[in-house]
Amino acid sequence: MLFQQIAKEMAKRMLSDDMKIKVRNVAAKYRNREMLQKHAQTQPYQEGAYPTGINLIGDISAETGLGQSMRILASIMENGNIPFCVKQVNLHGQLEHNDISWKHKLVDSPMYAINVINLIPENWASDYCCLDKDILDKRYNIAYWPWELEEFPARWVPCIETVDEIWTPSEFTSNSLRKKTSKPVITVPHIVEAQGHYGRKYFDLPEEKFLFLMIYDFISISERKNPQAVIEAYKKAFPSEEENVGLIIKVNHGDEKKLTQLREQLRNYKNIYFFTTNMTREEVDSLMDNANVLVSLHRSEGFGLPVAEAMSLGKPVISTNWSATAEFTDETCACPVDYRLIKIEKSVGPYEKGNYWADADTSHAASYMRHLWEDEAYVRKIGENAKKYIKENLTYEIAANIVKDRLKR
Repeated sequence: MLFQQIAKEMAKRMLSDDMKIKVRNVAAKYRNREMLQKHAQTQPYQEGAYPTGINLIGDISAETGLGQSMRILASIMENGNIPFCVKQVNLHGQLEHNDISWKHKLVDSPMYAINVINLIPENWASDYCCLDKDILDKRYNIAYWPWELEEFPARWVPCIETVDEIWTPSEFTSNSLRKKTSKPVITVPHIVEAQGHYGRKYFDLPEEKFLFLMIYDFISISERKNPQAVIEAYKKAFPSEEENVGLIIKVNHGDEKKLTQLREQLRNYKNIYFFTTNMTREEVDSLMDNANVLVSLHRSEGFGLPVAEAMSLGKPVISTNWSATAEFTDETCACPVDYRLIKIEKSVGPYEKGNYWADADTSHAASYMRHLWEDEAYVRKIGENAKKYIKENLTYEIAANIVKDRLKR
């Protein structure tokens, strides 16, 4: 097994970028063929075969953005009094599965007529083949898919054939899918309810400093999350270290090589606070609550949970003004950063070269950092407006009504 892993890694490094894409597309074609063969054997939706309600299918206990999105869906169902149950599907055992908040809703066999399957399109073909046929037969199958670019990859389009409908957390993602299908594509926005319970002392953070926060998960691809841009902006804003300013860097599933690179970029700054161990949801919320400002100079987002969560806590956010986060950030309630669209020159993860994403203007972000540090009234105004916007626009009532409307159709 070790030899196979080494050989696979060596092959990856030896192949050109174009050849990697070709190999991936051939593999996708093979997996898609298996997936479509299984789909052909699946019985179509039969009205009345099961009671009205929703089976949430996916990895609800995973401490990842995908796991969090599924827990949000469960909260929407519960708050909307929509009958639902949860079928835990753990197809990627390397992830940590410590969130048991919905343990009471777990079932061995789905109970209801509608499946909402929360598995990423990148792994959909293989994951779909692993689902028991009984889960899919005679049910209305909905995929809940995140995606972060304007173009939905052609190699994933066959996956659409296996579902009756698609839900996404943002219009940005929905629009990318609507280009590829005439099937219903519905935006069911994420709901955020961040609550901080621990103070700075809990995290061993200085009480008196003005703290910026950057938070991201290496699983989400650091090239997309773009932490280097945050560091560049911070260094532009504070070319020499200010005594009462600091930067918190929270990462999940850290890559030691990339963490070392981040530390090296900040070697001349003392007020840098790294958090690399896994935290509970309550701890992450509290860390955000203890920061003065969240900074996210992402190249693209399919929703942007940390941005919305920080806003719900009344924190100003400095955020790239492109992709899904632009749907709930503007100059009245956030600090939207100018950008230019750039072509992806080298494929990384599922993001193939030739597509476009944003390159945030770090000088513009730096000017926001200085302004927020210097102007307490501005911090208060943006933070209050942010909290108000999230409270009024990303509500359980709005999301649950969208789901209820789909149940009637």
